[in-house]
Amino acid sequence: MKKKRTLAFPYRQRSVLHIDIASESYEVIPLPEADAKAYLGGRLLALQLWKQFAVVAELGPKYYESGNPIVFAPGSASDLSLPCPTSCSIVTKSPITGKIAVGSIRSPFAGALASAGYSALVITGRARRLMSFKIHDGGVGFAAAEELHNLTTVEVAKRAAAKHVVGIGPAGEHQVAHASLVADNQNIRCGGAALVFGLKNIKYFSLDTTAAGRESYNPHRFGLLVQSSLKAMSKRRICRTTAKQGSLALLAKANHHGWAAIDNYSMRIDGRLWGLCPRTAEKEGRAEVLSGPVCVEKSSMDLQSAMALGSNLELFDSRSVQQLVTRCLENGLDPISAGAVLSWARKSRMDGLLGFLPDMQRSSAMLYLRLLDAMAYQRGTGEQLGKSMEELVAIYGGAEHAFMVDNLPLPPFDYRALPVQALLASLGDERLVHGELLWGNRYRRGNERTLASWALYVQQVSSALECVGLSPLLLLPTFAHPVFHFPYWRFKYKNFSTVAAFASLGEGYEIHAEQMAAFGKKAEALQREINTLLLDKHKQKGRLPDQLLVNGKSNYRRAQVVPLARLLDAYESVLRHKK
Repeated sequence: MKKKRTLAFPYRQRSVLHIDIASESYEVIPLPEADAKAYLGGRLLALQLWKQFAVVAELGPKYYESGNPIVFAPGSASDLSLPCPTSCSIVTKSPITGKIAVGSIRSPFAGALASAGYSALVITGRARRLMSFKIHDGGVGFAAAEELHNLTTVEVAKRAAAKHVVGIGPAGEHQVAHASLVADNQNIRCGGAALVFGLKNIKYFSLDTTAAGRESYNPHRFGLLVQSSLKAMSKRRICRTTAKQGSLALLAKANHHGWAAIDNYSMRIDGRLWGLCPRTAEKEGRAEVLSGPVCVEKSSMDLQSAMALGSNLELFDSRSVQQLVTRCLENGLDPISAGAVLSWARKSRMDGLLGFLPDMQRSSAMLYLRLLDAMAYQRGTGEQLGKSMEELVAIYGGAEHAFMVDNLPLPPFDYRALPVQALLASLGDERLVHGELLWGNRYRRGNERTLASWALYVQQVSSALECVGLSPLLLLPTFAHPVFHFPYWRFKYKNFSTVAAFASLGEGYEIHAEQMAAFGKKAEALQREINTLLLDKHKQKGRLPDQLLVNGKSNYRRAQVVPLARLLDAYESVLRHKK
């Protein structure tokens, strides 16, 4: 068993690995103590480094490889033995939206990058040919990757023969608008990051390190904190189920509250939805006490991909949906975006549009598999479907079946039942409001300010979690309380205290809940500042598809629409008040 490195001084020297792929060179830049304490890690540090390395004058409307760095920053405590999957934030400018794109990898990759001694990885420049690079102990090796052209992510991972591989499939190479990064066989929905990889001619990079993490600065206190977190997760049945089965377990709540997008948002409740839920059920008797790590996705099919390629296409056989998700990962396609485009195409074809497509009235996994391959390799009908949603609607019509914000397809939630989630989605923020998913719609005329405050809180606590490298599901017990749940505020500061405790044990100095909340607030402010800069100081107000704002028809018990205008006004008011 490998012995963990022990660091027992107040500040641990950290560094940033800067790789210039144009000159195939790299440098290790020490991270000053002041910056390490000011930006901590994860989301906040990634945004700051992107701003530092970006060349705004070279960020043209078409060519995003010049002046547009890609930043990977693990949370500050990612190399500790945490009770949940650790996270690594990804930041770059999106060719799809024109704004900053922020994604998150929740896998051992984050801990491996931090264990290698790097607080962040910054990739700049553009390679002259398709290439790859390998980060190993003490250096970086570059290699040509032209022979890997059009190979799937699975084949690339086999060729790389490394512990951790981050790369693109054929979709990213062919600049398909729905392409995504794949890290350790996990889809990374970071709107347009895969396109930037393709523009920079990066097929993949790998990470192979012998370092095995480190001990916390107070192992006894850290052990008690981990036990306390696992005990809290064990108290609620939904938390135990989610901890064992991943986010897909939350789908069991969809029929209760009507937030699943079924058949292109035409329905919210359907008994067939249970076919996508995990098969195993908790046995009766004494509740099992969980042991770490928890909240690990048991398969590549998570909550959103299951609905995007399942319920939204009227496909409710979990094995068939798993096939589609797996094919997306192999081809480097985002299951959410691909599912939204196939759903639009299916409905438009029924209306007599898209005559080049086969009949799609009857859901067929085999038909969708062929379309996904054609889309990724840009062959046949896939050449048309590989365009962005906005371009597809402009060319072929079917706007009433297209659900997107800023040219990026929406995740498969029926936002008419999720007002807080709808507010965040309208702003281009796809973070999940777990309290709302568990307890359903809480909108009534007059409580817009409460819901807007909750949206702002979700943004800040999620950013704080990413700064430390924790999974959002770790706070699920505070949202699952039978009495003091969404939208109540009993655990508002407790959540920041928990995150601050993990951050303190990882950094070696005391970080308080107020400071942790300030990190989250600072990350959100920095992202808004960068977006304002990228959009030429043009303030873009949140928006949603008209279908969700004026059409409340569905099989839900109440025909509701999203009161977006009132929610946005309340959000702006709360945001001004909090400054």
